[in-house]
Amino acid sequence: MKKGFTLAEVLITLGIIGVVAAMTLPTVINNGKERETVAKVKKFYSVMSQALLMAIGKHGYVDEWGFCAEYTEECATEFVNNLKPELKLANDCGGKMDCPGMAEKYIELNGTERPGSYKTAEQYYKMTLIDGSHLWIRHSKSTTCQNSDSGTSNVCGLIWIDINGATLPNQIGKDVFSFFILKDRIVPHSGKDCYAGGAGWGCAKYILQHDNMKYPQTKEN
Repeated sequence: MKKGFTLAEVLITLGIIGVVAAMTLPTVINNGKERETVAKVKKFYSVMSQALLMAIGKHGYVDEWGFCAEYTEECATEFVNNLKPELKLANDCGGKMDCPGMAEKYIELNGTERPGSYKTAEQYYKMTLIDGSHLWIRHSKSTTCQNSDSGTSNVCGLIWIDINGATLPNQIGKDVFSFFILKDRIVPHSGKDCYAGGAGWGCAKYILQHDNMKYPQTKEN
């Protein structure tokens, strides 16, 4: 007589496999999303650094670009004019009050809603890259790049990137990251707030240093 598994044994085995899969699949998916985000942040940093170097080669250092210091659409345009040709764009919104596909609101890493809207503020020059990510740039209120921000000196401007456009979570440190434009290079935002209870501005720096998104639960000294 040939021996085989009974129907009950087969069902029990399939049930066990299902339970194990249900327990491990979310972790696998989350790890996959984390690696994808880390790769996109690193790619963006490389692309923007190369674009800035190309612009500097043609127009001189950023503090020589001759942009105005007011937070207006015209000043934002002047600041970005030298950098924009070095980027591959799918959409160029400039300082328009409404950029299609851009999220209306963003939240910080700790869940706090950001006041105002990047989408409707004219001091931000808004663009969509060919990979679908949204990019907005604001110059610092100094034509000589003398501003300091979060311990970083001589900041000429700031860059924000939403790696998946208006798709959720629209959260600083999760799919939104920030960088400083200095006169000769781009560096990640230096905010010491990339932890569970923080705003998340420094998370691009954390990712570039640690190659992961396993942010600490409390603020590190």
